Amino acid sequence: MATSSHVGGDELIIEDVHFSYGSVPIFDGMSISVSPGEFLSILGPSGCGKTTFLNLLSGFLKPDAGSVLLRGEPIEPEDPHFGYVFQSATLFPWLSTVENVEFGLRMAGKLTPEQRREKAMHYLDMVGLKGFENYLPIRLSGGMQQRASLARALAMEPRLLLMDEPFGALDAITREIMNDELLRLWDELGQTVVFITHDIDEAIYLSDRVLVLNLPPRGVFKTLNNDLPRPRSGPTTRTADLFWQYKKELIDDISQVSALKKKVQAAQMN
Repeated sequence: MATSSHVGGDELIIEDVHFSYGSVPIFDGMSISVSPGEFLSILGPSGCGKTTFLNLLSGFLKPDAGSVLLRGEPIEPEDPHFGYVFQSATLFPWLSTVENVEFGLRMAGKLTPEQRREKAMHYLDMVGLKGFENYLPIRLSGGMQQRASLARALAMEPRLLLMDEPFGALDAITREIMNDELLRLWDELGQTVVFITHDIDEAIYLSDRVLVLNLPPRGVFKTLNNDLPRPRSGPTTRTADLFWQYKKELIDDISQVSALKKKVQAAQMN
């Protein structure tokens, strides 16, 4: 079975979304559009709703009002057109690496066992895990486990990839390696990516656009359009003047949101 390299991406439209946890509003009229094949990163201090936003995009949470549309249709959790990479690898410890990657394909029930194995091996090779397909997760390093998790999501060939701080638990060197691997895969596959991170450098390095979220329920505080040229490489991109200019801007933006958070918390205590 031939496996296509280029998957492509779909447009994502978030229109006038309202969402609350009980009586606590999180978003009050959030509107964003993400272009096909765009790499969008979301920044913001803890408590600003980053993971909630991603769960609304995935259909795990439903907006109280407004709409989240992929290809013009509401997103459901079982939608095969999107994939989700979590903060931890969340691999099944009793399954081998290749069996973990095959899991979603097996649940979809559309391929023969031979086709599933071929596709799983294709994506394991893409993420650099060829030769480790028969290892149990406990025998893999943290970075390798996250590669396997990424391969599992990619094997479904989603046109939208949602990523919730997937490299946050990795050491700095492994994290930079994974950033480069993700850019290589994104360039080859062409999917739309929405990426949550606390790391400003990571957001700048990866993204076409960076959104800084405000405190709930205010939505987007700032949008940064990233004009750093592609393809990007660590030594060149991370030392560019424009990279440092963006970093300064984003640090200032997040500092303003954090200051507002402290002000609101102080007012609530009085």
